[in-house]
Amino acid sequence: MKRILTVLLLTLNLTIIGQFGIIEDKDGYVNIRNSAKNIIDTLSSEEIVYCFDLEGEWFRIDYDLSRQNRSGYVHKSRVRIIENFDPFYSNQLTDTSIVFSLDSIRIQITKRAFNAKSNSLQYHEINEAEYLEKINGKEIWGTDGEIPKMKYGIFSLQLNNEKVILPTDNLFEPNFGFTSAFYDERNNSIYISALNSDGAGGYSVLWIIEKGVFKQRITTIPF
Repeated sequence: MKRILTVLLLTLNLTIIGQFGIIEDKDGYVNIRNSAKNIIDTLSSEEIVYCFDLEGEWFRIDYDLSRQNRSGYVHKSRVRIIENFDPFYSNQLTDTSIVFSLDSIRIQITKRAFNAKSNSLQYHEINEAEYLEKINGKEIWGTDGEIPKMKYGIFSLQLNNEKVILPTDNLFEPNFGFTSAFYDERNNSIYISALNSDGAGGYSVLWIIEKGVFKQRITTIPF
């Protein structure tokens, strides 16, 4: 796909907090090291990691994001930063919707008010105070024990004549100012990332669409 040379970006750069990356090594795996640079683990190529600050030649990362969020260091040459792929540009942004496009690909995202009465809310008590723990039986992202104000509405990707609906269940307080989309021509993959929060309860989320098919959603705490 032709690289876009001039891009209007209405989103903000996420490198202040961190950014998603993809492990890549010709041997099919990389070594994960501790702060003393001793090997503590290995990670397969194509795994998604969350990269924080670069310390010399080494990224400090979180990995195993869909399970227990382990931490370590990996050499910068073994990580492809998703933010360096071809960016989509946004030409439609309102308080409740955003549209990204790149060549024939179009991404539409909307948000709407959360209706607490039409959902099942589960609380837990700490020091005689109640905190929201789950909605409809699922752990929630985007609030710190409070009822969400906003939720995702439409979240779809139009690729030629095919529409892909992306999952947004249990994700709240969407922030379009910190939402971006990127295309990796080498693997024919689309990545949509967002940093969402209500002021507390911040989280980063990444949707991966590979060869026109939704592959995975990864959610992590970016701190």
